Amino acid sequence: MIKAISVIAHDDFTIEVTLEDGRAIKLDMVFIKSQRGPVVEPLHQLAEFRKVFVRNGIVTWPTGFDVDPYYLIESGSVLSKSA
Repeated sequence: MIKAISVIAHDDFTIEVTLEDGRAIKLDMVFIKSQRGPVVEPLHQLAEFRKVFVRNGIVTWPTGFDVDPYYLIESGSVLSKSA
């Protein structure tokens, strides 16, 4: 299983995630602003969106919303790869 090791949230509702294999992935998360429900609605606010962290190799928010590393790879843009 591929694991995330770090994440940074940006003001444009993108996240940059570093994976354990050295890849850096950027994912546009603006789609969450159109989703509804108690897990995702707090993330419509930038202050809440920026509370993202990595837990057990998965990008997670305090609300319980998470993004699987495989989704990051499939849907994000690779920024860099370590040699």
